[in-house]
Parts: sequence; C-alpha cells; structure tokens
Amino acid sequence: MTPRLGLLGACACGIALSACASAPKPRTQEPRPPGTGRVEVTVTGFRTDKGQALVALFLSAKGWPDDQALAFGRAVLPIREGKAVAEFEDVPSGPFGVSAFHDEDVDSVLDTGLFGIPSEDYGFSRDARDTFGPPGFESARLDLAPGETKQATIRIE
Repeated sequence: MTPRLGLLGACACGIALSACASAPKPRTQEPRPPGTGRVEVTVTGFRTDKGQALVALFLSAKGWPDDQALAFGRAVLPIREGKAVAEFEDVPSGPFGVSAFHDEDVDSVLDTGLFGIPSEDYGFSRDARDTFGPPGFESARLDLAPGETKQATIRIE
C-alpha cells in the first residue's frame, strides 16, 4: 500500500476522489437553461495513453479540490494521442475551477509516494500551482458568462 502522509497526501487523495464518477453529459443542440453555459476542458501533457484521465469541475472554493460530493461534474476519460477532452453542459454562469490527473494504473486514486507527494501527474485550470499542496480555488478560477462556451486547457505534470 502506498503511504499517504502529510498535507500533500490528503490534498492529493482529494483530487483523486473528486475526479472519479460519472461521465460528462453528451453534447446537445438544445437551448441551454437561462444563465448556464458549457465548459470544454482539454487535458494535455500525458506521457503515455495508458490509463485514464479523471477531471472534476467545481463551482466554488467549497470542497475544492478534494470533496467529490461538492464537485459540479466529474468525468473519467480515455487518453488518446496524449490528450483527453471533457465536456460539461448546463454549467451555471459564474466562477469555476477544474482539476485533473492521470490515473495511469486505473485505480481511481491519485497515487502518492513518501510524504504524500503525488506519483501520478496532475494539473488545474489556469495551470495553477502551489508549493505545498494544491492551489487555492482563486488561483485556478475561471469565469463563465450566461450562454458562453468556455474552453480551458490543463497541462498535467
């Protein structure tokens, strides 16, 4: 069993848990409910197509990035040619942040090593980073206008 020690470990585990669950809703041409939009997330930087990408979209700092129950949407995606694409429909306008990681061993957990340092690649919207643990929601925050389709790219490393 891989050790999970310290703040980094707790944060890293949260990223893993927040990203696993249901697939994104399929693309539709129907009008969106008022005040909503669409978020397309492209995750790049995968060293291999082995495994899967886990992506989570949060609408606020509450639960960011480790409480999957508070994520607006989650996607488990195949990796093809070094990238994965998630689509989230009917996203309420306003702030949001996205986390992603490369679940190379398909166990739906962000693996960590000594001191809880992640051993699988991960990233956040706006390429947000922090020295110790995941970045705060405000560092990864993007904004969505009503009816807008926002494209976000996450480079995992």
